[in-house]
Amino acid sequence: MILRNVREEDFTAIAELAFRCPPMVTERNSIYHIFTRFFSSTSFVAEEDGRITGFLLGFISQDDPHEAYIHLLCVSPHLRGRGVASRLLEVFTETVRRKGVNVIYLITKPVNQRAIRFYLKNGFRAVEEGETVDAGPVKAVADYNGPGEDMVVFRRLI
Repeated sequence: MILRNVREEDFTAIAELAFRCPPMVTERNSIYHIFTRFFSSTSFVAEEDGRITGFLLGFISQDDPHEAYIHLLCVSPHLRGRGVASRLLEVFTETVRRKGVNVIYLITKPVNQRAIRFYLKNGFRAVEEGETVDAGPVKAVADYNGPGEDMVVFRRLI
């Protein structure tokens, strides 16, 4: 497996893979295109036999360059549990650390228990601010993404 930074021409393959990664949210293709064009230094793909099998799309905050955000992390369903997501997370973490970041944020839906377990295992802690609701082993922030859209907000110090 090869890990590398995304390239602009990767966006359609990333979009196609995202549709096979429920319950992760899928985006408009333009969002994937934006990440591959404007955030390529902090976004990565895993490749096997020339085929994209996973991706992590992230960026460093423009408002606080000590903070980074992971927008999406996806691994092809048939490769889950083989360390692909962990390796993508490691390369992202090391990349942003070298750029001065000391905290990473991300959000996930409460229904995505696999992702919740993965992030907890990898040192992330749920941020419990304001009104919260149960989300398995953690709390979700109520209405985080709008009315009725509770989200688990994760934070990890690096």
